[in-house]
Amino acid sequence: MFFLRFFYFLFFLNTLAANAFATSPEELLKKAQTLESNGFVEEATKSWEKLILVDTNRNLVIYSQLKLGMAYLKLKQLKKSIKILEGATLSYPDNFDAHFSFGNSLSSFKSFPEAIKSYQQTTTLKPKEGLSHVALSLSLFGNGDSKKAIKALLKANKLFKEKKNISWYRDTRVMIAQIKHFAKFPPHFSNLWLTTNLKLVHETYEKAVFNPKKYLPSASTN
Repeated sequence: MFFLRFFYFLFFLNTLAANAFATSPEELLKKAQTLESNGFVEEATKSWEKLILVDTNRNLVIYSQLKLGMAYLKLKQLKKSIKILEGATLSYPDNFDAHFSFGNSLSSFKSFPEAIKSYQQTTTLKPKEGLSHVALSLSLFGNGDSKKAIKALLKANKLFKEKKNISWYRDTRVMIAQIKHFAKFPPHFSNLWLTTNLKLVHETYEKAVFNPKKYLPSASTN
């Protein structure tokens, strides 16, 4: 009987050790990145959620919050995305990525007054980032202020020219002209235009502006 109990005790310890290993930050990060890179975004959210809870590394925690918020945005679970990213902005008020991601979720939810505030924070934190001014402009337009939207686009256009970003320099010129002419057309024309360009901004931010290396060791960068 003693040996049987001892065997069960060892089995129990082994199970605990296995579970602890499976939920270590390194394993969870690798699992989340692998799932996401293979298109299993919803499944990856479980690992991002666990990472936020089990890790004590500040950079990895905020990275996980940002990735979780972005994942919820892709899944169109906008209320969840807004909640997690709002928490990130409150915990890290000087973090550019938190405010930009929060603005992306708010603008997708068509909460334009709140999105404007969030994008304004990004232009304060990184005044030279042209995409922030584009995002701000689109939210201003969504909120019915074409004049301020054009002003923000002119700022973005100037920044893209300085950085020799020809693609976005041309795009912002076109966007300015389009906003000026939308008054002649029915509202659904501008609504479709706004939705399309917001999506473009969100995708560009994640691919070209958001930098995982800021938060992760180079070996863990996805």
